[in-house]
Amino acid sequence: MKTILITGTTNGIGKETVLSLARQGHQIVMANRSRDKSQRLADEISKQTGNTNISLLDLDLMSLASVRECAAEFKRLHPKLDVLLNNAGMMAHEEVKTRDGFEAQFAVNNLAQLLLTVELIPALEAAAPSHVIFVTSMMHKLGKIDFDSFRGWKKYNANGSYAQSKLAMMLNAAELAKRLEHKKIAVNTLHPGAVSTGIIDGYSPLAQFFIKMIFTTPEKGARTSIYLANMDPEMAPTGKYFVNSKVAKPGKQTRDQALQKSLWKASCELCGLSPEAV
Repeated sequence: MKTILITGTTNGIGKETVLSLARQGHQIVMANRSRDKSQRLADEISKQTGNTNISLLDLDLMSLASVRECAAEFKRLHPKLDVLLNNAGMMAHEEVKTRDGFEAQFAVNNLAQLLLTVELIPALEAAAPSHVIFVTSMMHKLGKIDFDSFRGWKKYNANGSYAQSKLAMMLNAAELAKRLEHKKIAVNTLHPGAVSTGIIDGYSPLAQFFIKMIFTTPEKGARTSIYLANMDPEMAPTGKYFVNSKVAKPGKQTRDQALQKSLWKASCELCGLSPEAV
């Protein structure tokens, strides 16, 4: 039995992932913004699976203070963490700022998840060999890093901002993989496929209708997350990108080591971390 912390579980891929992993008997910790939705889901999944070893944490990825509080509470309650599944994400069709003054997609999809991972390293190290998994997107291949956009764009483009945030996640995951390998903490990323989830809610009803016809289901989209969460930690690779439960080739920019280091430094500083803390 593994202790698995999963973010963003109240719908879509996260919900299906929790359901499958709970059926397998793992200890599940769900970290979400809505305590009421989390509790209803925990009750539902316990009833379906017979697994009552499901607990909740409050987490608002729009607030770095909330991220720190969530990590601190996890470490207070649990001696170790076998798998951290950074599943939560957002797409904003209009520019939004977080409580810390950052552009929301960059903050939620990159900064908050980086900070959560770093804050949980002691628990991951206690369980080593352990595994950190980031749910990214093939959209990272279209991303470009604009260091001047992190607190707001001169001209906002939702898709461009989203692609940048997922590229940033990929770059920081690659840097984390190198920095954590000696601690026996594997770090991998995955593309779940084009999945019809709540992330499309900002589109028009007509657009949502056609998207749902083309996109795959959350159940199918969760398969690679479940595959990696169940992977034998002794056998897990690190620094890899997975599609359809197989290692795939990421975008060219993710292999730019100079860009990795410069974004790592900038991201850590924006989170209030020392770049050499890991």
